[in-house]
Amino acid sequence: MNWPALVLFSCTIFTLALALLTARRDAFPAKFYYVCMLLSSAWWSGAAGMENWQTAPADKILWAKLAWLGIVTVPCYWTLFVWAYVKGDNRPPTWLGQLALWLMPLLTCLIAFTNDQHHWLYVSTLPVSDAPGAAIRYLHGPWFYLCALYLYGYMTLSMLVIINALARANALYRQHYLGLAIAMAIPWLANAAHLTGLVTLFDFDPTPFSFLIMGGIFYWLITHRQWFDLLPIAHDALFDAIPDAVLVVDDQQHIARLNHAAQALPNMPANAIGLPLKLLPYFDNLLPTLWDRLLPVEFELQLDDAYYDLRSVTIYYLQQPIGLLLVLRNITHHKQSQLALQQALISLEAQLESNAQLQQQLHQAAILDPLTNLHNRRFLDEVTPNLLSHSTQQQQTISLVMIDLDHFKTINDHYGHSAGDEVLRHMAQLLRRYSRQTDLLFRLGGEEFLVILPDTSAAQALRLTEGWREQLLAQPALVNGTPMPVTFSAGIVEVAYASNTFDTAIAYADMALYRAKDAGRNRSELASPKNKIAIQSTFAIFD
Repeated sequence: MNWPALVLFSCTIFTLALALLTARRDAFPAKFYYVCMLLSSAWWSGAAGMENWQTAPADKILWAKLAWLGIVTVPCYWTLFVWAYVKGDNRPPTWLGQLALWLMPLLTCLIAFTNDQHHWLYVSTLPVSDAPGAAIRYLHGPWFYLCALYLYGYMTLSMLVIINALARANALYRQHYLGLAIAMAIPWLANAAHLTGLVTLFDFDPTPFSFLIMGGIFYWLITHRQWFDLLPIAHDALFDAIPDAVLVVDDQQHIARLNHAAQALPNMPANAIGLPLKLLPYFDNLLPTLWDRLLPVEFELQLDDAYYDLRSVTIYYLQQPIGLLLVLRNITHHKQSQLALQQALISLEAQLESNAQLQQQLHQAAILDPLTNLHNRRFLDEVTPNLLSHSTQQQQTISLVMIDLDHFKTINDHYGHSAGDEVLRHMAQLLRRYSRQTDLLFRLGGEEFLVILPDTSAAQALRLTEGWREQLLAQPALVNGTPMPVTFSAGIVEVAYASNTFDTAIAYADMALYRAKDAGRNRSELASPKNKIAIQSTFAIFD
């Protein structure tokens, strides 16, 4: 039974399974490099297992040459993994970085397969004994030691990164870094022992076997210590990842630190660290109000066309102010939206006022007769319910006067419609001039007018109507400078309070008007006693 080969194959299978398990996890910093490191180590241990499995020396040497692809890439990916993990960098490598990373492994493989022509990698490759399947003793050439220097340089760099992280980490993340250091030290020490000849395993390089131990440590860290669930986010990465501008000011009021967002502030120099804060004009006047405040200071700041919400916190040590933490949140979009909303509200108010005026104008146009500018029948329908309600509350009487110009058709036929229009306008002006402010004037159509007289009896309405008749005779209409005498007939009706309709009242006024016309025109008639209006309501009946 070839136990070394079986152990190496087991290590390969375990490492591949761990790579698959890790690849299926959610994204975490350095995931790409970690998976690539596991695949490279699986290649190395798999090639080493095949080398142990083979019995012919030539086959063993072939697999030893193939193993160099993993040998060179494992430390490279490991160092990149440690660096990115500690820095919290989740960015995948660029194609140029990948090409540079693979340059040394591919070149080493090329030298390995052409070793017989130059012996740069192996000076000699001889079995350690005559036994079938005996291990090969490799005498190394100059390229081997150059590769060792290259790989140990990577490993040294990764160890320095971990030591630096250990010095800065808290207790929780220190366990992660210690796990990294221990896992890295095992294959490193195994390889160093093999190179110096101190330790061999089955007459073979123990480094591939060490990957089984390293994989076990990784698996324990992942499953029991939640290695990738509690990720250490590097201070620098976290500071620069903050989307708000953050500045740390020392006790000399110089900029001690700033993140990428702060570097993009207006007039911020490229090398701002160490710059006195007063050299930035928008901070100079603010320093007295910011320094040595027990509570955070917050106010709005405008820089050029941008708006910021500035929050300042004084940093204390031993009850002494030692610095300031300034956080500037860009609220330009919010401010512009606020200003736009205010402008929209102003525009909306103006539009609403304009619409109200237009609506009022349209309403006036709808309820006014365009020729005489008196109210029309539509307004009569609107106003009568309020008049009836008011008369009921005040227990007042309303009188209606229905007026019709006499022989108006003759005027239109002999003098034209323009003359008739002038007469109608004159009549409207006369009614407007000699009526009371509380009276309502209507042109119902043609030469017919209606006057509503609130709080007025029929007798009072008759006296007012006769006054209008006298004024019309004294002030005839002028058509092209020529007086146009005209008279009118009127029907008057009294509407008692608590009435709920004007329709009957208007009908009685019409009847009285026609009696005036039948009686010879140019006169007023009251509704006759036998036809006096009786209108029912919920309150009373008037007759």
